[in-house]
Amino acid sequence: MPDCLIEQNLTTAVYSLPIALGWLEAAASYRLEERLTAERVRSRGMPALLGAVEAARLADEFVVLADVALVSQHSSSVAMQTSERPDALDQVSVALDDVSLTAEALARATVTAFYGISVTGWDRGVSVGPLVVLEDAAALAQPLSERFHDLGRAWFVLSSLPFPSHVLVVPRRMLAEQAEALRHLVAELHAAREAALARRRELVTQLAREHMLNRERVEAVLSDQSYRLTQRARSGWRELLHRTGRDLGVPSLDRVEIAALS
Repeated sequence: MPDCLIEQNLTTAVYSLPIALGWLEAAASYRLEERLTAERVRSRGMPALLGAVEAARLADEFVVLADVALVSQHSSSVAMQTSERPDALDQVSVALDDVSLTAEALARATVTAFYGISVTGWDRGVSVGPLVVLEDAAALAQPLSERFHDLGRAWFVLSSLPFPSHVLVVPRRMLAEQAEALRHLVAELHAAREAALARRRELVTQLAREHMLNRERVEAVLSDQSYRLTQRARSGWRELLHRTGRDLGVPSLDRVEIAALS
């Protein structure tokens, strides 16, 4: 069975935490890393569960497996914090605070189109300002309010489509040469997810305590997740790339090969 990279964060916890805590006896070797980029995955040449927008940048050498994904509709781990109510803001520079490319895409797709805020710039090197995009623990540390908004929810209201945050990619040559081994990898990732869902309360408690999170927000995100790249999830991914891909230098979904093993 091939080794596999997993971007380790709160969104991927249903896959990464059972592996990290030994809740299942894994046959594959998993490497859990905090931030996976297309460049890092390409250099390793192995399967990886990473952000959906980064995954699109791998379209020339990798195939997306629809069997494993993380998709949200009403609750996500990407948020927007504002100094005032959004309807009082205009002509702002957005502080991205080094969030992932996928979180940036979600912000670019919603800040103006949904909230009506005119943007003068997107700054990755800034962490404070009238509008800050937050991700992962920072996005789940407090309840939603008139100055703290879930951008995944905004995307769903705006587009009527889900937000696929993470997908599984495999090298194209590996799909051709090791399809059966990849089936075993997919089955093991499914087993990890089932182990997490069977201990959901323990999972939520551990995440909330370890990262000082708002428990209701964590529960909402985990309860809202689905785990396969369905046709509807692909439509959400396609639309997100259509709206933001040119600004981010990311190809459209038409260039991404998607396969299914189960």
